[in-house]
Amino acid sequence: MIKLELVSARLQTTSRNQFKAMSKWITACAMAVLLTACVSDGRNNTDSKAVSPDKALEKTTPPASKPTRRLGPEPTPGFKRKMLAAVNAARVSGYTCGNRRMPAVAPVVWNDQLQQSAYAHSKNMAAGDYFNHRDKQGNRVGERTYAAGYNWRAAGENIAAGQLEARVVINGWLGSKGHCLNIMDAEYSQMGMASYTNKGSYYGIYWTQVLAAPL
Repeated sequence: MIKLELVSARLQTTSRNQFKAMSKWITACAMAVLLTACVSDGRNNTDSKAVSPDKALEKTTPPASKPTRRLGPEPTPGFKRKMLAAVNAARVSGYTCGNRRMPAVAPVVWNDQLQQSAYAHSKNMAAGDYFNHRDKQGNRVGERTYAAGYNWRAAGENIAAGQLEARVVINGWLGSKGHCLNIMDAEYSQMGMASYTNKGSYYGIYWTQVLAAPL
């Protein structure tokens, strides 16, 4: 089984049409691929299957708690290069996300703190056997990215589960309008990506991509 989900967080949020989200979920089930979107607006989210994305922008006051860094394995240079190449091929050329043509935007660069944020969430999902943008501690991408030591102005997240290869994950995100729009967002200038495997979990492997712009 394969699962994909996205979130993007901005301090000023805008809601999307819930009916469209549910329609996309039904269509995805027919293709044996579940695509979902998650709202990062502070509301409790017990259903990760049909919720809307949001964006967070211009964070001016970081949390009072000091960052805690949860270090994961260093991704190989080849992994970084391939992931950046796949994402930036779409960004610099322009890409059609669903029925919306997105113009070319600047490429993103790799950031190790964003990679650590991605790794921490993938590990939490695998260890806790869940699939959601909100972790077991109640944190979302904004809190986790700050905890990794990254002060952000805009931050977003795509997650996936069940895919065995990173290129399949990227292609899946680009094939989903919401995930694709997240990747094509001109606001973001940096990214990190990671996976974590737990053979005892439902999906086996969990992927997280974090895109952000620093303060």
